[in-house]
Amino acid sequence: MTTVTKSKVFLVEQPLHKQLATIGVGALGGLLFYWLGIPAGAMSGSIAATALVSSLFPLSIAPLGKKLRLVAMLTSGVSIGAAVTPQTMQNVATYPASVTAMMICVVIMTALSMFICMRFAKWDRATALLASVPGALAYILSVISTTSANTPRVVSVQMIRVLFLMAIVPVLVAESGMHISNAQIRPDDSWSFFLIECGISIVAGFLLGKLRIAGAMLLAAMTVSAIAHGFDLAHGRTPMAALIAGQILIGAWSGSRFAGFDWALFFRQSPAMVGSISATVVVAAGFAGLVSWGLGLPFGATFLAFSPGGFEAMAVLALALGFDPFYVAAHHLARFFLLTFGMPLILRLVLTKKG
Repeated sequence: MTTVTKSKVFLVEQPLHKQLATIGVGALGGLLFYWLGIPAGAMSGSIAATALVSSLFPLSIAPLGKKLRLVAMLTSGVSIGAAVTPQTMQNVATYPASVTAMMICVVIMTALSMFICMRFAKWDRATALLASVPGALAYILSVISTTSANTPRVVSVQMIRVLFLMAIVPVLVAESGMHISNAQIRPDDSWSFFLIECGISIVAGFLLGKLRIAGAMLLAAMTVSAIAHGFDLAHGRTPMAALIAGQILIGAWSGSRFAGFDWALFFRQSPAMVGSISATVVVAAGFAGLVSWGLGLPFGATFLAFSPGGFEAMAVLALALGFDPFYVAAHHLARFFLLTFGMPLILRLVLTKKG
């Protein structure tokens, strides 16, 4: 029988003062990395700092609660939407072929990762499957109790994958020469316009949330901001202070998930976990390279779009690195819907298979 361990502590709402302490730690790390000039430094530094502190001193800080997560989604969504340009609209024509390739990539990544977990770590089929599904931690946690999967193992793989992608990918992108954040330098929008966008987005996000649409606040904020900039009502980017604050909040949210993380379990299972995660990243890079070559898109953008990370994290990372965040967001949103509607069937087919 599988029990829920401290690895799932981030599901419980913690006191506000501990959440604010988390943001403080994230801000220190994020501003340090930003000052050092590390690509996407505000987010990757926030992740690194909160993950480290939450692992070493788990009682001192806490994962962000729902309200603060909504603020993170709101700020990040407006920032992503502000990146919309006429060139963004032209790239929409490449989405169908690219999204189709991404869906094939997801199937191969999941199958290969599952094979590694079953063949070399001897994990049962349910655990291997749920640990291998890329970039769907929230959904996986919502269905895991209906299966016989080992919850700690699944959570460990999913969380380590997120940490690897959000903290390491910016450095890899920079070292590979894919970093192009200075390609488009635009003036900041006014704070009054930014606040108007936020107000409209809050209302739209609330309505989408009532319809139980995943990532409602982020999606609403992205859409509102994209319409405003696409119709030339605004010409700049989100005020830099708000943009950095949003990245710090996203990083703090992700890093704080490691509060109470079972590192002993991770090290015991590390060969299977590292092998599984490495395999998915290699497959994603391979597909991203083919799509980049075939459609004439920047490899950095296709790599982020195909990477097995979370929707909001990869979109914010694309924005921070200077790639088209709408292209990246569209792919992760498509993958989310693929998994949401396809997982019930996949679970039935795979978990009832003999052998």
